[in-house]
Amino acid sequence: MEAAPKAPDAPKKGLGLYALTMLATGQVIGAGVVTLVGASIAHTGRSAWLAYMSAVVLGFCIILSYLILSSMIRVKGGNYTFVATLLGDRWGGLYGMAFTMNVFACGMFALSLGQYLNMIFPTLPIRTTAIVAVTFFYIFNMLGVTFMSKIQNILGAMLIIGLLVFVAVGMGQLQPGTFDFSRPDFFLNGSSGFLAAVALLVFSCYGHAFVVAFSKEAKHPRRDIPYAMMLTTGIIMVVYTLIALVDSNILPVPEVAGKPLTVVAKQIMPEPLYYAFVIGGPVMALATTLNSSLSVFARPFHQMTRDGWFPTWLGRTNRFGAPFYILTLMYLIAVIPIALNLSISVITSNTVLIGRISDLVAIAAVLTLPKRLPDAWENRYFRMSKTTFYALIMVSLAATVFCIYISLGNMPRSNIAVTVGLALVFLVYSIYRQRSGKVKMEKS
Repeated sequence: MEAAPKAPDAPKKGLGLYALTMLATGQVIGAGVVTLVGASIAHTGRSAWLAYMSAVVLGFCIILSYLILSSMIRVKGGNYTFVATLLGDRWGGLYGMAFTMNVFACGMFALSLGQYLNMIFPTLPIRTTAIVAVTFFYIFNMLGVTFMSKIQNILGAMLIIGLLVFVAVGMGQLQPGTFDFSRPDFFLNGSSGFLAAVALLVFSCYGHAFVVAFSKEAKHPRRDIPYAMMLTTGIIMVVYTLIALVDSNILPVPEVAGKPLTVVAKQIMPEPLYYAFVIGGPVMALATTLNSSLSVFARPFHQMTRDGWFPTWLGRTNRFGAPFYILTLMYLIAVIPIALNLSISVITSNTVLIGRISDLVAIAAVLTLPKRLPDAWENRYFRMSKTTFYALIMVSLAATVFCIYISLGNMPRSNIAVTVGLALVFLVYSIYRQRSGKVKMEKS
């Protein structure tokens, strides 16, 4: 792909490449890097770092369609708006409602954050701490995307430093034979175990695609958003691979298999540094994800109120441009299950699959872009032939289908039934709302 010389559609003020990269990095690096490495070691032993490297490549294939799309058009409502523009209002409404289900994950992020802080400060009640954390980030997002982004820059820098401290300390304590592929505990369960580890890890490797939601606020969206995705992919390739290398090659495999990253951290670090790592690593990973998630998930919801899918009063903004009713609704969705001690993991697992299926709708929309929006195709930032374009989108489609297949294989039938039920509810509602005449799309 050859980059065009400039992106003429860019506003003069807004989020730059660094801010977008921090938002993307904070969104993708979450609790998974702390909890999933140990699970992957149980599958494939000391080759977990190779599995993570492969998972990052697969994750990049999944987000290719979003990367290419963001280099062509800039829209207010992120993925929701372009789906509606390319496939029609009904598909846009269906996609937007499916996307809003992601908000249920915010409560899980907050609860995990409370659990890690409780490890350092045992007197802190986990649920109360989680509610306080959501409250802080709710306030930050209420102060507008620019303020939220500044907070994200600080938290993101702390996150990278915290994870790199773990790597720096651990690299000097690797066992002899770390790179000996012939060791019996390297590919512990053969090729099937390695593939199972990759399948597990890939779910922590494509969250940076959500940065597309900040297209409206970016200075140079058609240039910086794709580059932010690519830079973030490079960051997680280095960070994830090195973390998995350290975690899987210091202690014996049985001692770390299925265990969180903190087990090795406590072994290799003095106590003060260990506590600093927990704050800079797991806590910051969850904090950055929670902070950006509130903003990311609010964007299509906000545009949908303007388009008539929901009552217009929901989309009212404060003087900082933040949709305060929507953010308040998201805040309540996050904290009420925590306050009532409901199983957030069960709620989240019942909504995650529909998000992956909605990705198929988005890919189908991207496929139609050269024909439906020829001007956008001609003015794309990355110059490529249509053959290359369709080949890359097919790669993205194949990777997404693979992840859905994995999800179905590991998901209880009750979760699949909930997914089908939600899809039917969204479809019926979108048909009803459209026929009511209240939907008037702003296809910007």
